[in-house]
Amino acid sequence: MVELTNKVGVDINRAITDSYYQRLLPLVCGLGPRKAQALVKKIAAIVIPAHHLYHPRIFTRILQGGTVINREAFIKSSLLTTKIFLNSAGFLRIVNDTTPVAKHSKNRQVEDVEVSDPLDNTRIHPEDYELARKMATDALELDEEDIHDEHPSHVVLTIMRDEDSERKLNELNLDDFAVSLFETNQDKKRYTLFDIRREILKPFGDLRKSYRLPTSWDVLTMLTGETPRTLRTGLIVSVLVIRTVKRNDKGGGAVAVRLNSGIEGIIEKGYLADTLDVEVEEVFPKGRTVPAVVFHVEMVPETDSFWVRLSARQSDVAQGDSQYRRVRPDEYWDHSQYERDMDVQKRKKRAEANQTRRVIKHPNFHNFNSGQAEAYLDKQQRGDVVIRPSSKGQDHLAVTWKVDDKLYQHIGALTSLVPKRHC
Repeated sequence: MVELTNKVGVDINRAITDSYYQRLLPLVCGLGPRKAQALVKKIAAIVIPAHHLYHPRIFTRILQGGTVINREAFIKSSLLTTKIFLNSAGFLRIVNDTTPVAKHSKNRQVEDVEVSDPLDNTRIHPEDYELARKMATDALELDEEDIHDEHPSHVVLTIMRDEDSERKLNELNLDDFAVSLFETNQDKKRYTLFDIRREILKPFGDLRKSYRLPTSWDVLTMLTGETPRTLRTGLIVSVLVIRTVKRNDKGGGAVAVRLNSGIEGIIEKGYLADTLDVEVEEVFPKGRTVPAVVFHVEMVPETDSFWVRLSARQSDVAQGDSQYRRVRPDEYWDHSQYERDMDVQKRKKRAEANQTRRVIKHPNFHNFNSGQAEAYLDKQQRGDVVIRPSSKGQDHLAVTWKVDDKLYQHIGALTSLVPKRHC
């Protein structure tokens, strides 16, 4: 839900007036329930003074009686903090179809003529507005002198309304533009440039894939989780006997079963056993789990009917299904390195097996390594020692001596110097 909401964007002005639509606002990235509610209250609380109702410039202000005119209003009117604005600006739409981009007049200051911006109704982030304007200017083959007296985004509106906009924008070499930006400012904007071009052509265009009617297998997968791979013909599955279906003809009936996924199946009379003279109730009592082979999946989406035809004959089950469960080998697997690693492990195991635990009748002897010896002596008194096997061979011993707390000394000794009554 959050992902889809941010893909289509939220019209902030509609969210203020439409309580139902307003429920989408907390799903915008960077907002959440508390921040969204605070934003709505701040915008709704804006009231135009009575003496400004007929002011000649009233329609060019940032806010119009609880309506946001452009994204700059979020910062200039302290509706959002800078960090929240940077996180959420690209998902908050400001739709002003009837308000054109105004020109800059020499008789009024720029700060007094804040007007709508066509880029505010796109996914383009305000940080990248200059890139969008530069792209539109290059596509229209204009110079800075040509747009000096216009609103900065006037060129964007012009290219949006151009009937040949797609061709003009596609002729731009965005890869070279991205390289230039990286060499100049170390900005990695290649993917951003392609997104900007897409947004100029189709502002907030639907990014979702074209809807298609689900197939029978799609419906079955949504209901049970089964796929053509898990119910392929010849696969052996475990089924639970749920009832015996009586038949009018001689020789008994069929068995109704259920798979682990919940889909039901049927084992017809001829597929119960290799012989026909079988007591169905005895061989397939209710509640028993038996192996069966899938040989057909029946699907009737119009009536929501899905079931599996199976065979429980021993001759069919005995064939196995290893050919269907076989995992495709990894073509990038390094077999030579694997064999070397396995050889190293085998040598280590043989070396460990050849090492016999030494048995020495001495109260201070333990089959410890150096780390284990230090851990053991950590709780002992100063001066205590541990006699242990040595890594130098069977004719050596090692002595670990606790000199002081956290201070140990390891001493090597030859077994030839140890009295034989202790060995």
